[in-house]
Amino acid sequence: MNFKTFNIANRDRREFLKTASAATLGALAAGSGRTFAADEHPEATADSVILLWMGGGMASTETFDPKQHVPFEKGMSPEKVLSTFPAIDTVCDHIKISEGLDRIASVMDRGTLIRSYTAGDLGHILHSRHQYHWHTGYAPPLTVAAPHIGSVVARTLGQRNPAMPPFIDIGQRFTLGEREELKAFHTAGFLGSEYGPFLIPYPNQATEAVQPPSGMNLERFKKRYAAYKKIAADSPIARHGSDYQRESLSRSLENAYRLLSSPAAKAFDLSLEPKESLEKYDTGRFGRGCLLARRLVEEG
Repeated sequence: MNFKTFNIANRDRREFLKTASAATLGALAAGSGRTFAADEHPEATADSVILLWMGGGMASTETFDPKQHVPFEKGMSPEKVLSTFPAIDTVCDHIKISEGLDRIASVMDRGTLIRSYTAGDLGHILHSRHQYHWHTGYAPPLTVAAPHIGSVVARTLGQRNPAMPPFIDIGQRFTLGEREELKAFHTAGFLGSEYGPFLIPYPNQATEAVQPPSGMNLERFKKRYAAYKKIAADSPIARHGSDYQRESLSRSLENAYRLLSSPAAKAFDLSLEPKESLEKYDTGRFGRGCLLARRLVEEG
């Protein structure tokens, strides 16, 4: 299983609705459309998961959990602010979502909507504490580094494609004021570095992460890799770490080298995508991130 994650911040609301609708519609349309009775337990068929992490973005009352429609007026008291968009019907009886998500409403029978989650009281100021909880399942602070859920999936299920990282994080730039807190849960923690995320900060520049530097031929790249392995062998982890830590570091290097020299690296090249597809996914970082995630899932 591959676990692709996004961290999207400060998105324009209309841009989010447009792009997320296209991305969600594509993901749901890929399903089989089969309907199962409540007492049946079909075998899971999903091989990959794309998680869109809308950090600081979407409001539930204006997307998938609309309340009473109350048009916004300047100066109105906060307790009167409910939903600023009307609710619309979906193909599922008794399920309504916000206006603007009309295309998603037409395929809600292929999705699962969870409205029962209640966040714990981790403080209302530091959003990073809640994000830590969501990404790891642990409430901070902890005495050990908790692994990201993507790392847990990567270790549990392994790689579908030997050349592809099992956990890829797209769009996280760590440029926010809370960057140190964000870094704390975007790691494999105590599971080992080999299960950590393969970071791609900018989707349009993804190919730079999977190819040797410009002007370096394959032979020179192999020599550089051999030299780097010698340096890594003398690192603090190699000299003082546990056997597990040393083996994890070694496997991390091998996985990176395997990807750089594999045809699978073409999945990171958005220039190979048809023009119509590029336009459908928009040209912004969020849309291109969704497109890149789809290409990676298709590759395995």
